[in-house]
Amino acid sequence: MKIPALICALGLCSAAPAAADLQAQVEQARLLLERDAQGACTALQAVVEARQRGPWTEAALMLIAECSLRLGELDRADRFWADLAKRGGPAAYAARYHRAELLYFRGDFAAATAALAALGVADPGHALANDALALLAVCEEYAASSGLVALSRAQLLERQGQSAAAAAHWATLEDRADPGLAEWSLFIHAELCVQQNRLDEAMALYQRQIAGFPQGEHIVAAHLGLAALYERQGAMEQALKTCETALLQHPHDARAPEARLHVERLRRLRESD
Repeated sequence: MKIPALICALGLCSAAPAAADLQAQVEQARLLLERDAQGACTALQAVVEARQRGPWTEAALMLIAECSLRLGELDRADRFWADLAKRGGPAAYAARYHRAELLYFRGDFAAATAALAALGVADPGHALANDALALLAVCEEYAASSGLVALSRAQLLERQGQSAAAAAHWATLEDRADPGLAEWSLFIHAELCVQQNRLDEAMALYQRQIAGFPQGEHIVAAHLGLAALYERQGAMEQALKTCETALLQHPHDARAPEARLHVERLRRLRESD
């Protein structure tokens, strides 16, 4: 009998997956999550239950929480994130952010605001710090608006892949919310559509935002988003015109320097053709 076979026959070899295999399973589940949250959750559970522990274990637990959120199991998601937050370490900040985000989705905006404000001073350099500040700004600015419930609900349904169910909430925001929130909801909806590769829908949303709120707070951002979609379609002249319009009409906007850089880049591309 050969040595490897003898070792296994004596029960001395391990059936435990290698660390690289476990990490690969986590990454595969991350990709699977977008189309099959339940399948991803099952795959991740095997990683969590493996005898070998490592960074992949916390990554798997974080993803199981996200799977739970997408499957509508909000209490289960919160339990996973609460446990990760208590453990400390690299995953703690992300877990605390997702718990705050969950409070927002549930409509508990006061608690979400407090949790997000605490994150703002905990680690300003964290990769999720800007997301935390952006969500905090929304909670603070629109705390008195009844439309904030519709926005948080629409965002949760989109996260869960239920765009058809979210549509009624988006429509309510566009038609009935105060102008600031209505404009913001159009921009957020367009950005979500881009992330989901629903590009025609995103383009229509940017165009409605630009037409409906020509002096809105996020007007230049909408122009830039629309220009990026034109560029993806190969419509370079339309992309350039869109950026030029944003720059000419709103030269003092916070994102005007970004629009200027796009104008210069697109002009160079046109000249090189």
